[in-house]
Amino acid sequence: MALGLGVAAGAASITILSQIMRSVSAVGGSCADGGPYVSAQPCPDGTGGALLLVFGSALVCVLGTLWGAHVLRAPQPVLLGWPALFLTLGWNFLDDGWFDPPPGAGVSGGFIFCGILFWVMGAGPLLIGLSVLRGNRSTRTTPQAGPPPVVVHHPHLEEPPPAPRAPDLPGGDDPRASAMSVAGRLERLAALHASGELTDDEYRLAKAATLREEVSG
Repeated sequence: MALGLGVAAGAASITILSQIMRSVSAVGGSCADGGPYVSAQPCPDGTGGALLLVFGSALVCVLGTLWGAHVLRAPQPVLLGWPALFLTLGWNFLDDGWFDPPPGAGVSGGFIFCGILFWVMGAGPLLIGLSVLRGNRSTRTTPQAGPPPVVVHHPHLEEPPPAPRAPDLPGGDDPRASAMSVAGRLERLAALHASGELTDDEYRLAKAATLREEVSG
């Protein structure tokens, strides 16, 4: 409720200010009431009360939108008040100075300049805000690279590694090596082990394989 009331108050304050500006433009673009100096052009009736209403509505707009957006965790619509105000007033300047000037006033270069200036002041922040919003949206939709997956090993569920194969003896492709007796092969294994060409495990596996061949043969 507070958010809706704040937005409505902001729209009302901009509308009333726009109407005040049009009424002042209709009497020449400037006016004054009271004070030590009396202006030749008094302001239209109700201008002072309308200005007070603008200030009150603007205060309700700021408080209502800030509180309501905070409670609802919604974007702050009060940020749109600046471009809405300056774009509206800029259009009033252009309309009164070029498109539809007051009777007998003609085209006013000062009003046109103010209208363009107000449009730049209103459209600039609006375009920058839309660009930032679009960049944030594209960043949120782009998948971000997460941390690498954690791999957990379960040794009790994994298959045991295959048993190491007995090393091939040098000259295994030689037909004379295949004809060597078991005793000769064992002697040669012992010699290779003694010389360091076979480790203890390799020597043990090769010896066991040779004895198995003798038994199977």
